[in-house]
Amino acid sequence: MDTGQQQRASLVIASNRGPVERRTGDDGRGVVHRGAGGLIAVLGPALASHGGVWVAAALTDEDRAAARELRARGRLDEVDLPEGPIGVRLLDLGPALFAAYYQTVSTELLWFLQHHLPHDGGKSAFDADLGSHWDAYRRVNDDFAAACAESALPGGTVLLQDYHLTLAPRRLRELRPDLRSAHCTMTPWADPERFAVLPVDIQRELVTGLLGADLVCFLVPRWAEAFLSCCEQLGLRTDHARRAVRGPDGRWSRVRCFPVGVDAEALHTRAAAPDVAEHERRLRALTGDARLVVRVDRMEPSKNIVRGLEAYARFLEQHPGRHGSVVHFVLAYASRGELAAYRELAAQVEMLAAGINERFGRDGWQPVVLETRNDFGRGLAAMAMADVLVVNPVRDGMNLVAKEAAVLSRRDLALVLSRHAGAADDLADGCVLIDPFDVQELADAIAAGLDLSRAERAERLERLRKGAVALPPGRWLTDVLAELAQAGEEEGERAERAVEAAE
Repeated sequence: MDTGQQQRASLVIASNRGPVERRTGDDGRGVVHRGAGGLIAVLGPALASHGGVWVAAALTDEDRAAARELRARGRLDEVDLPEGPIGVRLLDLGPALFAAYYQTVSTELLWFLQHHLPHDGGKSAFDADLGSHWDAYRRVNDDFAAACAESALPGGTVLLQDYHLTLAPRRLRELRPDLRSAHCTMTPWADPERFAVLPVDIQRELVTGLLGADLVCFLVPRWAEAFLSCCEQLGLRTDHARRAVRGPDGRWSRVRCFPVGVDAEALHTRAAAPDVAEHERRLRALTGDARLVVRVDRMEPSKNIVRGLEAYARFLEQHPGRHGSVVHFVLAYASRGELAAYRELAAQVEMLAAGINERFGRDGWQPVVLETRNDFGRGLAAMAMADVLVVNPVRDGMNLVAKEAAVLSRRDLALVLSRHAGAADDLADGCVLIDPFDVQELADAIAAGLDLSRAERAERLERLRKGAVALPPGRWLTDVLAELAQAGEEEGERAERAVEAAE
């Protein structure tokens, strides 16, 4: 199939960020990078194996230029993934509209809310211009719904992704009632008391927007339960036992959980590439024979990097005998640098890392190695070489890094994992669970991970690997589509019974 010419498909996926993004390299040439974040790791292989179209926003100037050119030529962007090619429809939203939709509403308002982050990080989210920002968010959701409606074949299926597109399901149903749709939230969902911070009309629009879908998906049960409780709080008819909510149009939407793991074969194939081996060589040259405490994250407040560094500093304070024999490799790639809160976080992380090196470092030993440039291959190399992996988000929908590292580890890593990460539901029996707000507990967990015997590390890693690969991305998509088909059949049966009763 020529995905460049295939304009419509039976399966359409929509998300803010697409599978790749274009940038201009240092040499002036265009460079195509793999999109950042766990969503790409889940959906990229799955869509390539099933075939379909991916609708996404153009995020860079180079993306926007490509979107205009492809639109003029009536073509999709053809993207080659390791699992196969997919077609991508890029939306050129314009910088001002995109900023209001993405920076202010999606990030400063919804992301902070869903992760239970303090809203002083997003100072403009509740200012006097909230109404105009919300209008922009609504308009972009309408644009995504229209693009999905254009991209889907009659009777097709649309999967809308995450907090950026909460209003799109309802609009899509208005445009194309023949389509089956699911909305999949890859983040946590806020508890009812946190959700109530929003103006009530926005609460209602968010929830009823999602209920435009036949199926509302979350990654773990606790996020689904939080959503059901928010619906109930708004007076919507909510059935916790059936996990279903009746929307304003009288339709029942299913609310389900679909945990996701990693594709071990695809991950090992990518990790065998020459660039990963080169990154391993460079990392070992930096760290020597020291044992590695690794983290691989976006530079993101919810990832809790500051407390992670504070805990490592406390570990060094309390274990002077470890000096010179352990290095903390922090891969925290830049994210959302257009937002002041993220720039301030990056500066704080760099200052903390430098302070630890100045305080504890000595000739031949740098306690912290901090890298902020996004490089997927380097992240894979670090995960494979880790003795201890620190994953301590304050809240996380799942966190695939924990699962990827378990699959790739060649050193029987010890996983230190926040109990507020969705991945803890699948990996609890193989990791060291921590409270992400407790710096001393994390410092103790780092020490405990390093002190585990090789036999215990190997036994724990075996359990981690089973949990990590139990539900690969292809299976995740298959399960979502099967549930969606079943929901459609039941809706059809209800409609037939209603017609018969009327006769």
